[in-house]
Amino acid sequence: MKSSQKLGLIISGITSVFMSTAVVSSTYIPKAQAIPKKQAENLVVNGVFTVDPLVSPYDRTRNNPFISGWFNSTAADVATTIFLENYTVDNAENYSLSVRLAPRYDDNGPIFTYISQKLKTIPGRQYELSYYLANADDDPNENVFQTYVGGKLIDEKVNVGFQGFTKYTYYFVAKSRITELKFASKQRSYWYNLDNVSVVPVNKLSKNEISKPEPYPSSIPAAKLVFTTFDVPNAIATDAQSINDQGDISGYFRDSAGDHGFLKQGSSFTTFDYPNALLTYANGINNQGNVVGSYYQNTVYRTFLKQGNSFSNIDVPGLDPAFAQYFNNQSGRDINNQGIIVGFFRDNTGTHGFLKKGNNYSSFDNPNTTYQYTIANGINDWGNIVGYFQGITGYHAFLKQGNNFTNFDVPRAIFTYASGINNQGDIVGFFYDGIANRGFLKQGNNFSAINVPGAYATYVYGINNKGDIVGFFNDGIKRRGFIARKKPSN
Repeated sequence: MKSSQKLGLIISGITSVFMSTAVVSSTYIPKAQAIPKKQAENLVVNGVFTVDPLVSPYDRTRNNPFISGWFNSTAADVATTIFLENYTVDNAENYSLSVRLAPRYDDNGPIFTYISQKLKTIPGRQYELSYYLANADDDPNENVFQTYVGGKLIDEKVNVGFQGFTKYTYYFVAKSRITELKFASKQRSYWYNLDNVSVVPVNKLSKNEISKPEPYPSSIPAAKLVFTTFDVPNAIATDAQSINDQGDISGYFRDSAGDHGFLKQGSSFTTFDYPNALLTYANGINNQGNVVGSYYQNTVYRTFLKQGNSFSNIDVPGLDPAFAQYFNNQSGRDINNQGIIVGFFRDNTGTHGFLKKGNNYSSFDNPNTTYQYTIANGINDWGNIVGYFQGITGYHAFLKQGNNFTNFDVPRAIFTYASGINNQGDIVGFFYDGIANRGFLKQGNNFSAINVPGAYATYVYGINNKGDIVGFFNDGIKRRGFIARKKPSN
């Protein structure tokens, strides 16, 4: 946006039904005209989820599944998958809660659960629906979020990647005096968070417009980079994950048959699947061309190492196969030039980082995690590890050097996710600033933003020792890969 414009607040929503933008000007209003405009009444009861306590009044060992004003399809079950959580648009202040919509299964795998409310509407009246949605899924597969109004599906989000709270806005015309609002969710692993749900009457329906995020947040400068974008041939989505010093890029892509690994060398692509796997996710690559990742086979997730054309299984020892049927419960995320591998695994106590050195495995947790949730994403040749963890106020990045953890956040970020580190100690990842997901580069104590030109969201995952950076972005049509290199000096 041009710097000459006076902007106080930008609210944007991208949906399959309507895409809208509202701009609130900071233009001065004389006192004689400064008559407060009456806010339209929100038809949704307890749309900000602040009426109830965090803990269930019937079982102090559980988060509260009883949400005033809403019907929760799983509230009566012991294994509740929809409940109140202390993670919100308001940065997780106490008793400023959101609703977690977590996985649920039957014998055939993930199933839908839902939360709903019946609204009093006027037939023929026009309304605006808005809400904030976050997703913890860092390996998006088989996650679906549906929005229903009056029994009609108005939007379906499929395989959403990791994102902070993002606002979505829709418009509809009421058909009757009672209109049901329903949010349905299905996930194989991870969860959605829903907050600040609002339905208000409007005088007219918004036009079908899209507002791209600002080029970079005002709190940190933009990195000086040259971007090259790419797609795996015939891919629906391309997610670049890592780059070695030769410039070889590993990652995964989606086509009509599912998810597969890829290796990009120059302009050539090689695609692959773990033998007999239904899904394959390639993540880290080292200078020897060895690749680590995860795959889905026989109803469970496993971890692999690819050396040339040979695959080997490197599962974290002791994981319960029954647990693995329902969660992406382990993944190799990166491998350094000494062959040391990092990643994460889940057990009945939580999510933990792991380090594999030779045949020996060790696990670790960030000491500041309050939800037993630590993800290790990247490792350099010095053995320094980066990742993120969940604390009281959301998600934060960390650098692990030996047994010492240094936690950090991008300035003014709502969450920070560290994903890669090189031998110079440069760290990359992405963050959410309240407008969009953006990449970052951290060099010492200095941060710079990484935004692919024209992108609605940018996700950065890998950096090599030359400073080349890879990741993927959403251009409003699909996810595409990119490589970013330093601008040549004049």
